[in-house]
Amino acid sequence: MLEEQASGNSSVTFEQPLNERIRTLMRLEHLFAQARFAVSGETPWHSRLAVSTLGEILDIFGRGDLKTELIKELERVTSMLRRLEERPGVDTDRLHHVLDRCRTLTERLGGHTGQLGSLLRQDDLLSNIMQRSGIAGGTCAFDMPRYHRWLSRPAEARQQDLEAWFSSIDTVRDATETVLELLRDSAIPRECCARNGIYQRNLDKSTSYQLVRVDLPLDSRRFPEISGTKMFITVRFMEQVTTADRPHQADEDVNFVLQLCVL
Repeated sequence: MLEEQASGNSSVTFEQPLNERIRTLMRLEHLFAQARFAVSGETPWHSRLAVSTLGEILDIFGRGDLKTELIKELERVTSMLRRLEERPGVDTDRLHHVLDRCRTLTERLGGHTGQLGSLLRQDDLLSNIMQRSGIAGGTCAFDMPRYHRWLSRPAEARQQDLEAWFSSIDTVRDATETVLELLRDSAIPRECCARNGIYQRNLDKSTSYQLVRVDLPLDSRRFPEISGTKMFITVRFMEQVTTADRPHQADEDVNFVLQLCVL
């Protein structure tokens, strides 16, 4: 996965989750970022994107017990951070701030009754839009005149509705972003070299790595294909001259920065 922001505009980060829980959280992170962009826009097309993004988020909510998964992850992170309190050199003020943040989010999630997003599914307009979303072009004006009417309202009115809808799931967004932020901060970047475009590494069996990050210069013509398990990772650097060409593996050494993230 390509991280949305380049570090200092000088490099671009590619990411690969190593378990299903982190994969789900990263997909949610992507959708919440897309939603922020869409809600802030004033055109009906921005509002359409926001609503369709909300539908994708609700679809992820319906695939499993995300609330329990998030609570478990926050509790695990909290337990790990508490073990750092007695270590010398630890910024205790920042540590306590993070612990308070995790505890608050755990309480907010625990206080949520029913399935995540259940209130949104009860909204008649949203429910009708979601039912039509599986049909190509199924939400155009002649198919859904009431949606067309809503999209014709002033931008401020549409944005108020969108902000109200998304505010009902902001705890999930905050918890998702907190877990991923702490996970990314856990890594120590190290410079590596992929000989003839390929890099392979055995991982410590006693450490359950959760995320692989690869940094390349922003102007690099290459991109990595990352695969891995808990015990082994492979990074294959590819090149593609034009979008019409099939990518091929680089045939020379590639220097990059590797980050292995674990909490």
